[in-house]
Amino acid sequence: MAVTACLLSPLAFAADPAPRAAGPDPLGLQPSPYPDPSSSAYATPPGPPPSLALYPPSTILDASSLALRVQSISTRLTAFDQFGHGYQSQAGPVLGPGSERVTVLEGQTEVIATQGERLTHRLWIPVDVVTAASPDAIDNTRASADVVSGASRKVISGTLDWSVAYKVDAATELAMRNALHLEEPLRSWSSGLAARRSFADENTVLSANVIESFDWFDHFDITGHRHGHSNRSGTTGSIGLTQVLTPTTLANINYGVTVLAGTLGNTWNSVPLASGTRGSEILPEERVRHALVGRASQFLPWNGALHAYYRFYADDWGIVAHSIEGELMQRLSPFLYVGALYRFHTQTGATFFTTRGVDNGDLRIADSDLAPLESQTVGGKIVTDFPLAGDLRALHFELGYERYVRTNDLRMNIVTWATGFRF
Repeated sequence: MAVTACLLSPLAFAADPAPRAAGPDPLGLQPSPYPDPSSSAYATPPGPPPSLALYPPSTILDASSLALRVQSISTRLTAFDQFGHGYQSQAGPVLGPGSERVTVLEGQTEVIATQGERLTHRLWIPVDVVTAASPDAIDNTRASADVVSGASRKVISGTLDWSVAYKVDAATELAMRNALHLEEPLRSWSSGLAARRSFADENTVLSANVIESFDWFDHFDITGHRHGHSNRSGTTGSIGLTQVLTPTTLANINYGVTVLAGTLGNTWNSVPLASGTRGSEILPEERVRHALVGRASQFLPWNGALHAYYRFYADDWGIVAHSIEGELMQRLSPFLYVGALYRFHTQTGATFFTTRGVDNGDLRIADSDLAPLESQTVGGKIVTDFPLAGDLRALHFELGYERYVRTNDLRMNIVTWATGFRF
């Protein structure tokens, strides 16, 4: 299922990233010290990690800088409403395709706080309520397994994601990130390190990052019965360069590689077989993914901004993908601006994708996310920012809508409402 593949774990394996809500920087001209975990934005810094002896506690914190000062609080509520069919789903004819109906309500809270002049903390807490998506089977009898044709009525999941950045000097920043994801059939842990170095008065920024993730989850078969637990791990590294090209133009290029190992699919997904029955997916136990991303932001003289994005993706399962995106932002007043977005994605399928498998032990998968496909996303948003006097300096409100469609019978409506407070 396109949505839940991304919600269950940071190791989601679709080459076409799920539609996402816009970040807190509408003009995109401020590089964030916190890489987006959904992009391949973490990579291993060259050489061994810095010794703590180089940065004793007295140089990081002193008695006058122990207090946290909240800089901003943001909340976001996003509703995903998905329709469509896929051959991995058993909610339909025996040989498919079956329904991929999914609804997701996702709430997010983000808190940014500083601790003295050197430390910046970011706490991000998303909570998902998923209907008709996740396995919630009770493995007492075969008749009790509900993951086969009618999935769980409701599954709630949540993530606690904490990042901290330490400013070594005016040009150097180190960061770390730790996250824990919990839901009924799955536990996920991730930890990462990042380094950032600026040159030429921050006109050039070089970044390097690495993140390690581990998933531990219930192993359901295609009848919805539990067979112990499975796990998978992933290591992602990347290096990026951000360059100010002109006073109004910013460009970024990033390369990332991810190595996944373990049980790399949803174990309850099935494959229609030529014999007229269904069998389990048979997948490799390792996957290597490469992504090259280019971004550009251009300020427009009529008080607007244009964002351009391109992503090339390839992996050793045979998928090659291209994604392009353009977003136009236009300020209508000092307190109001609007945005419009278009995104196109195309990909080849995995070499072992099939809708009629053969029960001979060969690799096989019928997941619609790994099929040859094209997708398009069209969206827009309206945003207001109200400056205030006093400790609360600004209020932020945002309403957005996106429509996602793809050629193998999947459609999604996404509505987002966000609020923010800057102190």
